Amino acid sequence: MKKTAQFIGTLIVGITCSLWLTGCGEGDHAGHDHDHDHDHDHGTETTQTTAHAGDQLAGALSGAISATADAAKDAVDQAAKEVESLTDEAIIKAQSATYPLKKCVVSGEDLGSMGGAVNFVHGGTLIKLCCEHCVPDVEKDPAKFVAMVKEAIAK
Repeated sequence: MKKTAQFIGTLIVGITCSLWLTGCGEGDHAGHDHDHDHDHDHGTETTQTTAHAGDQLAGALSGAISATADAAKDAVDQAAKEVESLTDEAIIKAQSATYPLKKCVVSGEDLGSMGGAVNFVHGGTLIKLCCEHCVPDVEKDPAKFVAMVKEAIAK
């Protein structure tokens, strides 16, 4: 992103200098020593050149903005892929050791009291349940149960 900003800044400075240099045929020529002994209207040519340079500037800026937007979208897409690449197993492994609750967030039963605890992952958060029968309740409103786990972690 920093390189894109530097590129845009350099592009703007370069185009500004180009416009300044092509604009030397306009105005009163104060301080300019030009030979005007030629067969064309210098003001018309400069106006056309300046207009062309303006069109080039608009095109270059449009391209730079589009490239920056594309780069930002690519970065967001890559971040989303990295989050998705965290498998449920990795999340369970990472959060099991510090899981704050000893009871099921749905039934209130002790975890493991009905066999092994059931692991449910939603939005990167592990929710441990006492049995498979509690899974449908969590699926109906996972945010409610994620909030319960996060509240327990915060304590």
